[in-house]
Amino acid sequence: MTLVSDFDFHPSEPHVRRFQVPQRDVLRCDDEAYVSDARFGDVTLRHFAFRDEWFKVNVTLDEAGQVVETGLPGFAFNCDVATQMARRGDSIYAVDLFADVLVAADGISHQVKDLPELQEAVTLGLVSKNEFDGARRGLDRLLGLVSDGDLMSYLDAVCPFGRSLAGPALPMDRVPLADVPELQPRRRPTW
Repeated sequence: MTLVSDFDFHPSEPHVRRFQVPQRDVLRCDDEAYVSDARFGDVTLRHFAFRDEWFKVNVTLDEAGQVVETGLPGFAFNCDVATQMARRGDSIYAVDLFADVLVAADGISHQVKDLPELQEAVTLGLVSKNEFDGARRGLDRLLGLVSDGDLMSYLDAVCPFGRSLAGPALPMDRVPLADVPELQPRRRPTW
C-alpha cells in the first residue's frame, strides 16, 4: 500500500507529527495543494494544505459529504495558521504557527484562538520574523474568506465536496525533528 506522509511540525514540540494516508484516500496531491480524507467513526476529516496560503484547513463531513459540527464548542472547520505547504514526492511538509480559527458549519461564525502563543513563539525563537509576517497575512486572508462567506466555495474549488469513501484514519506517529530537515529552524524555506 502506497502512503503519503504529511509532516506537521509544532515548534513547541521536540518531534514532528506524521500523518500517513493511503493513496486511495488522497484526493489531490500536486505542487499547488494537498487534500486527503480520513474516517474517524461516523465522520470524515478532510484536510487541505496549500502552496500559496499561510493556513491549512480541516473540515468534518458526515457520510453524505455534508459539513457537520463536532467538538465543544461546536465547529466544523479547524483552520490552522501554518507555513505554506512544501511537497517532495509523496511527502508534504508544513509548520503549525500556533494560531487557529474555528469556524461553524455556516462557514461564517468563528473564533480566533492562540494568537498570544504565536507572538511568544517569535520571542522564544521558535518561529522566525518571516514566518510571523506570513502568519499575519495568512490569518488576514483566512478571516477575509470567512467574513465574506467564501470559505466553502474556496475549498470546493480546490477539491469538490461530496460523499467520501475514505478508510479509517491510520494512527499518527512522531518522528525526530533531526530526521526532517525540511522543517528544522533556520533550515526550512520559510525561515
